[in-house]
Amino acid sequence: MKKLVTSTFLFLIALAPTLAQTTVDARDIIAKINRKEAVSYQNATITGDLDLTNLANRKEVREGSWKGESREYLSVVEAPISFKNCVFKGKFLAYRTDASEERRVISISNTVYNADFTEAVTVQNCTFEDDATFKYSNFGQRALFTDNTFREIALFKYAKFHNDADFSGSSFRGYADFKYANFNESSAFQKVAFDNYADFKYTKFDERVNFQQARFSRMADFKYTHLPRGTNFDDARFEGGTDFKYTTLDGRKFSPSRR
Repeated sequence: MKKLVTSTFLFLIALAPTLAQTTVDARDIIAKINRKEAVSYQNATITGDLDLTNLANRKEVREGSWKGESREYLSVVEAPISFKNCVFKGKFLAYRTDASEERRVISISNTVYNADFTEAVTVQNCTFEDDATFKYSNFGQRALFTDNTFREIALFKYAKFHNDADFSGSSFRGYADFKYANFNESSAFQKVAFDNYADFKYTKFDERVNFQQARFSRMADFKYTHLPRGTNFDDARFEGGTDFKYTTLDGRKFSPSRR
C-alpha cells in the first residue's frame, strides 16, 4: 500500500506541469508591458492577438506623404519578456499595417506600426499557430527563439539583432523571411527545420552564424548574403532549390555542398 501511495505521489508530481497549463488573455500581457513590468509565462496558452504595436508609449516616427512614403508609428517594449512552453493561438504582432489600406487596389501611402525591444526576449519551446511578425524590429539585447514551431509566416525581414540571436531547434512550417535582416553579434540556426521557403537574401551577418545540421526542405535563398569567417554549414541538408549567387564567406564567393 505504501508503495502504491508513493508511486501515485510521484506520478502527480510528474504530471504537475501539464495540470498547471493556464490560459492567458493577450490583453493582460499588454497591460503588464504598458506598466513596464517584466513578462514571464510558462506552460500557458495565449488567446487573442498579442499586438505589441499599439502600446501606451506608441509615437509617430514618420509622417506619410503624397509621394507614397509610409506613415510610421513605433511602440517600445521596455521590459524583458519570456515565454516558455507556451502556445500562441492568435497572431504575435511586432509589425502590422492598417488592414483597410491593405485591401486597397491602389494605395498612395500606407500606415505602418512597429515594435522594438530594448530588453532580452526569450521565446522557447513555444508554438505560434498564426503569423509571427517582427519586420523592422530592433532587438537591443539577446534574442532567444529556440525550439519553437512557427506554423504560419515568420516575418523577420529588416529586423536588427544588436546582440546574440538564437533560433536553434526551431521548425518553420511556413515562409521564413529573414530578408535584409542584420545580425550584429553571433547567431545560430542549428538543427532548424525550414519546411517552406527560407529567405536569407541580402541578410548581413557581422559575426559567425551556425547552420549546422539545418534542413532546408524547399527553396534556400542566400543570394547576396554576407557570411563572416566561422560560419558553419556542417551536415546541413538542402533538399530543394538553392540560390547562393553573389553570396560571400569572409569576402569570397561561397556555396555549400549539397547533401
